[in-house]
Amino acid sequence: MDETTIAKGNRRVVAVDGPAGAGKGAVCRGAASRFGLAYLETGALYRAVGLISLRSGIGNPDALTRAAGEMPFAFRPVGGGEYAAFLGDEEVTLALRAEEVGQAGSRVAAMPGVRRALLGFQRRYGQDRDTILDGRDVGSVVWPDADLKIFLTASLEERAKRRALELQARGETVIVENLIARMLERDQRDAERDHAPMCAAPGAILVDTTSLTLAQSREKVNNLIAALFA
Repeated sequence: MDETTIAKGNRRVVAVDGPAGAGKGAVCRGAASRFGLAYLETGALYRAVGLISLRSGIGNPDALTRAAGEMPFAFRPVGGGEYAAFLGDEEVTLALRAEEVGQAGSRVAAMPGVRRALLGFQRRYGQDRDTILDGRDVGSVVWPDADLKIFLTASLEERAKRRALELQARGETVIVENLIARMLERDQRDAERDHAPMCAAPGAILVDTTSLTLAQSREKVNNLIAALFA
């Protein structure tokens, strides 16, 4: 099915974009749990295709394009307001975080056919359910007709601090200055790329979480969604 023929229909779509470390995932998972929405972290899709490529040995762009359009990938609630990534019945949350999977995801993301297939996947996701998606081009490319668009951001230093705490909690050694440099490089790459650059979509509501706790960030976004559903 051509992605341009996929209509939103009667379902309501919330698009949340922004840079890494702004809190998109945690905020969106909390909203999905509270309001009973289908949830998708769009960046995980490329890693999922990368995982399929590594496991199957498939590197052909046409074959990977077919896999991207047909893979049984979804985020499902696992209790406590948390969500896990699944390929079919297999939970792959941790597998998607592996460095080699991230590298494979970057390779497949450069394939135009895969990007087109995943655009269609994202627009079909949730089927007829109200849906919340987080990423970098959801409001601008995937769902320009979303009912609510949010651009969630925070200062570079605060985002690096949050990422450092996350990595330290997993027992990793962190040099904050290196994190800042990598995040800055990624921000510039995402914002300056020719295809689907990261940006605040027209009509998006800016939510700066620099001085907010996670609970406060969730409350702010939940209030916007509650107003939409009122």
